[in-house]
Amino acid sequence: MSKYQKIVLLVVASVLAIIVPTQQVSAVSVGGKCSKAGALGGTATNPLICTKVGKNLKWQKASTSTTAPAAITSTTVAAVATTTTVAAVATTTTVKATTSISAGLVTTNECPTARFPDLSSSTGAGSGYPKPTISVSCTDSVVTVSSNNMIGYTFVAVTPNALRAQNYVWRIARNPAVASSPTLIVKNGIPTMGTLAFTTTGLAIYGPTEAAIPADKPYGDPNYNGLLDTCGGHTGPSAEYHNHVLYTLAACNLNSRAVLGYAIDGFPIYGPTACLNVACTSTGTVRSGYTKIGDPAKNVWSAYSYTASSDALVLDACNGRTQPDGSYGYHAVTSFPYILGCLKGTATVQSGAAAAPMPAMGSNDSNPLSLKTITANSQISNEGLSVYCVVNSLN
Repeated sequence: MSKYQKIVLLVVASVLAIIVPTQQVSAVSVGGKCSKAGALGGTATNPLICTKVGKNLKWQKASTSTTAPAAITSTTVAAVATTTTVAAVATTTTVKATTSISAGLVTTNECPTARFPDLSSSTGAGSGYPKPTISVSCTDSVVTVSSNNMIGYTFVAVTPNALRAQNYVWRIARNPAVASSPTLIVKNGIPTMGTLAFTTTGLAIYGPTEAAIPADKPYGDPNYNGLLDTCGGHTGPSAEYHNHVLYTLAACNLNSRAVLGYAIDGFPIYGPTACLNVACTSTGTVRSGYTKIGDPAKNVWSAYSYTASSDALVLDACNGRTQPDGSYGYHAVTSFPYILGCLKGTATVQSGAAAAPMPAMGSNDSNPLSLKTITANSQISNEGLSVYCVVNSLN
């Protein structure tokens, strides 16, 4: 190799080192060696899990759930003891579901204690991290979910941020109703940042965008930009883990659950498999109604356009549908907007760490909060400064 060729190679390598993101995503492949059983690797679209094969540990494809939700029977879990604790906290009563955890549609007036798994025996995020804790209680009108927001699988850093336990208490309506008009989660290109939902494994769910950082890619799609781990989440600057996408992988503790989470308006979030009749003996795979028309790397809401469809398996603009029993529910899919496109019901205004920050739900003011108002709030967005607004139309 000539001196000139060596110089060219060095220059190319230097440029690549600058432009390629320094994310800690595992560069692994199926059959390759790994060091810890249960560890996740690969990418969100090609998830791998470290598995014992013979006497060795090797990367294998992470299995996904293909089982359709089970039919709802007369023993479907409804209001169990409403003050029962569901996770690794000091429990007064151990929750025992009277049906399979994969039971399909949420029933009327359900206190969803059995929808939340006990993760106290999970592998957790790894050595030195606390195990996940979740507790669920109900009154006649409100469901309260408390969580330390810790993951039940090995933590793989894909951002520079650490992982620490949080103190979240979410309150949602036990009997949610569809609002007269949906609430947008973006206005004039400025998306809502912060918690819009939470998983039944006790993790915060954000919208399908990042903050206005970096400056050349404001409000980009973190999934499109390769910023998520194999379970569809990552950590923010406050060391808080959150999901932008939900994958029904066994390793993510969601594969056997019909209900993956709840939005702050109280409606459930189902997986991509939808019940087509009340008994859920007939199912289908739903899909997003959004079409890519631009570059999702930045200003992702400008990169997609929604088209309504008469197809029962095409989701509405909020990424949900009216279920066979007349109730409403969102569906997590693997394409934009992934979990929520807007809020179909009236969101409960959260408080404490769970309101870090939250939109001023219930207001008829279509103007975004002022910069002064936001900066005066001690609960500044965990992903960067953002403007919150509530509008009552989908124009």
